[in-house]
Amino acid sequence: MRKIRQVLPGAIENTEILKAARAQAAMRRWPEVVGPMLAAKSCPDRFGRGTVWVAVEGSAWAQELRLMKDKILFRLNEVAGERSLFIDVRFGVRSLPKPPVPQQETQVVEEKPDTKELSIREIAERRLANWKNEGRT
Repeated sequence: MRKIRQVLPGAIENTEILKAARAQAAMRRWPEVVGPMLAAKSCPDRFGRGTVWVAVEGSAWAQELRLMKDKILFRLNEVAGERSLFIDVRFGVRSLPKPPVPQQETQVVEEKPDTKELSIREIAERRLANWKNEGRT
């Protein structure tokens, strides 16, 4: 078994790893490459040996992107700052990854553990306030 300090220098020098890192940085800018409308219908999946695979929502969108293949390759290489990083792009109809849901801060109105001291109206008002803070209205 080899130690990480023995393997890491060789891996950093490996041009494929460096290319993959530059490709990933460029692929994160997909909306800038294809525009917001097409970016909503497609998402780059992976990169390997000069080829980027793109998941597309439907066959019509895949065809639209195929017609723009040369322009997309040009823009990807331009964004990456390298002429020949991206050689080919392939489009396949598959489900797109779900975008992350932004976390909302909620203020929860604390209920007193002993509700015997509260009136029905106070209890209802507190529960309604909690319900509104949770975004249920």
